[in-house]
Amino acid sequence: MNNDYRTPGRSRSGARIVSYVRALGWGIAIALVLLGLLALVQAYFHPFDFVLKEADESLAMVDTALSSNTVAGVSIGTLALVALVAAVPLFKKNVHRRQYFVSFWRGLLSSAIFLATDKLYRFVQNLGLLYFSATLALFVAATIILVEIVARAGRVEEEAERRTEFLASIVSGLVFGLVVQLAEYIFSLAARYLPL
Repeated sequence: MNNDYRTPGRSRSGARIVSYVRALGWGIAIALVLLGLLALVQAYFHPFDFVLKEADESLAMVDTALSSNTVAGVSIGTLALVALVAAVPLFKKNVHRRQYFVSFWRGLLSSAIFLATDKLYRFVQNLGLLYFSATLALFVAATIILVEIVARAGRVEEEAERRTEFLASIVSGLVFGLVVQLAEYIFSLAARYLPL
């Protein structure tokens, strides 16, 4: 079967990637040249001493304020940074806001699944194989029930799509938890057998 009809779309996609990377490279190069020139001017003539001193003092005050104030052990600066990172995509063009929020909540779901399974695994693994197997069976059953409730909560036409996406989010969280466990096991073996 001839698939030549797919070639133009692929070439356009490749050309757009190359164009973006080229523009990004030029932007970084120009920014580095400008920063280098400003650094040379500052090193030899010191025209920005007052500005740099004021900026340093202001940043130190902000850092002290953000680091000292905490909410549940998390600094205000961390909360502000996360809020900023979460909000920036909303102001970019060609970003579908509804899809962004849906993907955002599904990402939170997969992260929560990872955290829950990781904590559960660490708690139950020392109780014995029977308790471990029973807990995993209950977790799988609860997950399936939750997915079915969420999938059936909306329109019938979107039920299969919601079920697929939630299952993918849950499985990705589980797989990431497994990867973390394997990485910890490999690092423990390396620390045990390799002289550091």
